[in-house]
Amino acid sequence: MAVGTDREKAAARIRALRNMTVENGCSEAEAMIAADKLAEALRDYNMTLDEADMRASPFAEQTHVGAGSIGLKLWKVAVAIGRLTNTKQWRDGDNVARLTFLGLSHEVEIATYLLALCERAMNTEAGRHMHGTARWPYGRRVARLIPFLDGMADRLQRRILSMIPPRPTGTGLIVLRNALIDEEMARRGHVLEDGDRARRPIDGASYRAGQAAAERVALNPGLRREQPQGALR
Repeated sequence: MAVGTDREKAAARIRALRNMTVENGCSEAEAMIAADKLAEALRDYNMTLDEADMRASPFAEQTHVGAGSIGLKLWKVAVAIGRLTNTKQWRDGDNVARLTFLGLSHEVEIATYLLALCERAMNTEAGRHMHGTARWPYGRRVARLIPFLDGMADRLQRRILSMIPPRPTGTGLIVLRNALIDEEMARRGHVLEDGDRARRPIDGASYRAGQAAAERVALNPGLRREQPQGALR
């Protein structure tokens, strides 16, 4: 912890030195001295400006509780969203519909937005699929609904995973990001355990209908991928 704290202090000093410019009110002589000290600090701590900025990024933790049968299947989508947004994601052992993301605040914002978008789509499409079945026996309704939701969740998961861009080479920022999130997880007292494997989905017309419904969900408009901060439209 002491090492991490020292590096946080060094990052804060580096950011302060970088901001000592003529534009920010320093004299030309002061700015030149600050630039020399900045170069020295970067060298002494073997740190880049990118790392110094990342260490200043705030963390966020957001929990979403799904409802009904859709909530019980939503974790499949959340797993993919966590990977896409570089956030830690887990579900409550006693309530699998309780889903939490933790990471850099702008990435958690994207994650929760995407999860809500997918949940709304699953609700809408499930309603269409189950239209006219209100008087069916409960068991028959479940037999029609569950495979549909499995098919839709599975296909949404694959679509989101396919959106993950290739990892850049020659940079340690991804490793740093993961290490910082792990540190924040530990600081908050979160310990993740391996979850249960997804059960084999039921095959059938309803499952295939769920897959087709997932193809109709507009995922890409929810992201502005050209912006590094992951801002939403």
